[in-house]
Amino acid sequence: MTIMSNNIKKGLLVFAVALAFGSVSCQEHALSGTVPEITPIVKTTLPHDPQAFTQGLFFDNGRLYESTGLYGKSSMRILDAATGAIIKNQPVASVFGEGCARMGNSIFQITWQEQQAIIYSFPDLAEKRTAIYAGEGWGLTTDGRNFIMSTGSDTLYVRDTDFAIVRKIPVRMNNEPVFRLNELEYVNGLIYANVWFTDYILEINPKNGRVMRKIDCKTLIRKEQPESQENVLNGIAYDPSAGSFYITGKNWKNIFVVTIPR
Repeated sequence: MTIMSNNIKKGLLVFAVALAFGSVSCQEHALSGTVPEITPIVKTTLPHDPQAFTQGLFFDNGRLYESTGLYGKSSMRILDAATGAIIKNQPVASVFGEGCARMGNSIFQITWQEQQAIIYSFPDLAEKRTAIYAGEGWGLTTDGRNFIMSTGSDTLYVRDTDFAIVRKIPVRMNNEPVFRLNELEYVNGLIYANVWFTDYILEINPKNGRVMRKIDCKTLIRKEQPESQENVLNGIAYDPSAGSFYITGKNWKNIFVVTIPR
């Protein structure tokens, strides 16, 4: 039964990837328009484990906390933010790991289709308990009071610490919905969101869901030269003391430390 279940789940992932490729043209149309577009400025580059299928990333006190995905390969990790070195790697192979965020003395790692968040103690990653939610989980961040979660749709969900939905944020650019919102980061009152299978990070106003700017990461992708079409841009963390963003992708060999011009 376990083998059959895993095969079904892997099949669903393949189907989702195929579906994404089929809707690329529609998404490109949604991402076109008059929204200001900027390019990040690379400060330095750190090594990244190319076996890490990055799904979530955040910075805290000189460390990066990274959630990785895929069945049989998912993990929750601690990285040295100065060197990229892995400090701790905790496998969670029974689930498909997705976004992660810290709230108080806990780290929450959501899952793709298991409808549960794994809750770890901060900073040592001792597993404590789980929280249940309905539907898929993709990206996760926090404004310090509530979680903000993506599901691959055009809507972000604000959830409390029990994962109950507080409100919904429909995301629009040029009055059109933007689908496949993925990894998230909350910075200075704005939400930054990867868009699956695009080269962009969107800067979103959480009050009204309006896209303020597009961050064009084509330069980073050219530097990385991903080995597969599935190795897409995914992973945003922010160091407030330096004003720097850490940007990476699924199975990338680099983490780019960048500034994003105002």
